[in-house]
Amino acid sequence: MDALSHLLFLHPVRAALDIRCRFGQPWHLQNAAQPQGTAPYHFILEGQAQLQWGAGEPLALQAGDLVVLVRGAAHGLFTAPAAQAAAVRVASTTAPVALHVNGQAGEGAPALSDFLCGQFTFDAPHSHALMQALPDLLWIRGAELPEGHGLRTLATLLRDECGGSEGIDAIEARPGAQAVVASLAAALFGLAVRAWLAQSGPTPGLLALLAHPLLHKAMQAMLKAPAEDWSLPRLAALCHMSRATFIRRFAEVGASTPAQVLMQLRMAQAARLLSYSKQATAQIGEAVGYQSEAAFNRVFRKYSGMGPGAYRRQARAAGEGQQ
Repeated sequence: MDALSHLLFLHPVRAALDIRCRFGQPWHLQNAAQPQGTAPYHFILEGQAQLQWGAGEPLALQAGDLVVLVRGAAHGLFTAPAAQAAAVRVASTTAPVALHVNGQAGEGAPALSDFLCGQFTFDAPHSHALMQALPDLLWIRGAELPEGHGLRTLATLLRDECGGSEGIDAIEARPGAQAVVASLAAALFGLAVRAWLAQSGPTPGLLALLAHPLLHKAMQAMLKAPAEDWSLPRLAALCHMSRATFIRRFAEVGASTPAQVLMQLRMAQAARLLSYSKQATAQIGEAVGYQSEAAFNRVFRKYSGMGPGAYRRQARAAGEGQQ
């Protein structure tokens, strides 16, 4: 498994695709701030839109662009100011994906705008480290993606699965639509992160360490075998640096220390094992590098805010609730 896949595997993110909007008249969609750990996204399939968030000038989005508000900031998405456009209100629905239409964007009519809205949820405590490694706004520019890029392909698949140009009846009539849309949405986050790394480069954190030409060797080693005793001299040697240079560069690129990153990776692995395996707590602690169960319990409690047993019960209950 490559390092980015391993990192995404250890830091789970739930994905949902909620709405497809096909608008034929000027429109204005206002989005309230979301709770911590919820990152709304908008995927522009056709047409254009503007994104207003924070105090800056609106960002001009083109067809193929994907934006993710990583920390759930309030924002507006629109083609015209609110006073000159139809205000859009999104209602809850039991359908796999709701289809919202305004103006002449009915069956057979060309759409001024066609886009998807959903959210990524970083609800596991150990997924927060990945969220912190991302900027407030993840903006992938579709025009800069090479032909045949996975995001381009995924956009086509999502549009087709969400009814193409046929409307909501086509979604409800297609067998397995809900499961297929959910699986495609789950792939969207990994493709978005990969495209963002290629286009913009990472901010300081876990992803920046993975992208660094030398420090990624230390990250790969810790990801592959978190239980090993990764001393500073050993990690520095892997990166062909002196101990002092390694410590300095690691802090600059990762905004953390090697010991802190190793602890995060160990706890992420432990959290995953607690969620999905039947191993005893002591076995899990040993599997991530702690010979003492008491020491493991202490570190895990500090990391997640609860003991391993409570975390396991909560994770199992959450998993049952999502079935």
